[in-house]
Amino acid sequence: MNYKQFKVIRLIIIGLVTFTVATAVSINNFFLALAGVLIGMLFMHLVRVRYKKVMVDERVAIIGGRAARHAYVVSVTLLTLLCMFFIISGDRRGDIYTEALGVALGFIVLLNVALYSVSFYYFNRKYGGDEK
Repeated sequence: MNYKQFKVIRLIIIGLVTFTVATAVSINNFFLALAGVLIGMLFMHLVRVRYKKVMVDERVAIIGGRAARHAYVVSVTLLTLLCMFFIISGDRRGDIYTEALGVALGFIVLLNVALYSVSFYYFNRKYGGDEK
């Protein structure tokens, strides 16, 4: 199995899991959704075990890292702006629900920043960062 076949099989599994979860949600069956996700995870594990050499070169890893960082920056910036808009808008109109939405978005931003900081610290220590 080559990398292209691996990607096709992975997309098929993702499609089947998505279809199963969508069907389960439409008929209000939590157990079917859970079973679909677990079976999809099992199939993905079996495919990865069979295809042991998923080769990713250094260029792809660098591009992926940069893309993830830019997606993080854009999403945190957008969520911060939405947070401030909803808080100010809710405060001026006296709408507690809009203000609460802004506060919830603010907590999501804080969670994202904290998660980024912890993961950065961990990977920096793991891959030869400062040993203090």
